[in-house]
Amino acid sequence: MFNRVLITTEEIRSHDAPLDKGLSMLNPGGHAEWFMTVYHSAFEAAISDDPNTEAEARQLYVRHRQNLADRYLSARKLDVDVAADLCWHPSFLRAIIRQAKRYEPDLMLIPRRENQDLVEWLVGGDEQDLVRQLHGPLLFVNERPWPEHLRIALALNPFHVDDRDDSFERELLSMADKMAQTLSAELHVVHCFSSLPQAAIFDEHLVTDYAGLQARVGAEHRQRIEALLDTLDRPVGGPLLQLLEGDVQDEMPQFIEQQQIDLLILGTSEHSLLERLLIGSTTERLLARVDTDVLVVQAKPKG
Repeated sequence: MFNRVLITTEEIRSHDAPLDKGLSMLNPGGHAEWFMTVYHSAFEAAISDDPNTEAEARQLYVRHRQNLADRYLSARKLDVDVAADLCWHPSFLRAIIRQAKRYEPDLMLIPRRENQDLVEWLVGGDEQDLVRQLHGPLLFVNERPWPEHLRIALALNPFHVDDRDDSFERELLSMADKMAQTLSAELHVVHCFSSLPQAAIFDEHLVTDYAGLQARVGAEHRQRIEALLDTLDRPVGGPLLQLLEGDVQDEMPQFIEQQQIDLLILGTSEHSLLERLLIGSTTERLLARVDTDVLVVQAKPKG
């Protein structure tokens, strides 16, 4: 699946699941880096009076933790190329952003964080901030290991307010299908749409046939999604198509819970601060409302 995978964690939150998930998506012959930040404010405060002693103590502690991480990887006898890299840093987010720019991974794994309040969500906090600053695929993972029968859901929206073609949706679908085959997973392709509410229709002829209008809207959305699915080169066992009618922020979390989805794949494009203030980002809102693993793939800017 991916040739360069960056798996990030904090020392205080270190678990096996993110490492296992990242390595499961590494191509044969690829390379993974297990990047860990270490920091203890009490330890730093206790030696802050002597800068030389402080620097030496940090180095000794990081070296100690590096040795432990190296021995841990060696003991697991992994058949993939993975190396541990540790650094002392008070800010996990700033550290992994710097590491991502240095390592340039094809896929980056980040442990899921607690949801932030509205102000932090608007100006940038934790997961949302990472989505805005990093442009490669980001996989936000929780501490639960993946089950033997993995369920993946790809949220697709081939209807746009601009004139984009469907190349990004095709890219997402191809990536999700490849992941499902690599991980022997069940793949759902999910599209959420809203037909016009009856209160918003002023044409009396349409009002009398509101049910017919809803059916036509649903049929059009299904036709568009099925056209995308036809592009997959999979002779048997294709994805399961799911159409949800309603607000995506309400319907998608319910679908994930009901279908026991383990991994949700979302595509996103860049939004300005004004756009986030006025309408927000569906991807960022869903990140705050679901606790499953979420893979965020950003559309490449045009031009």
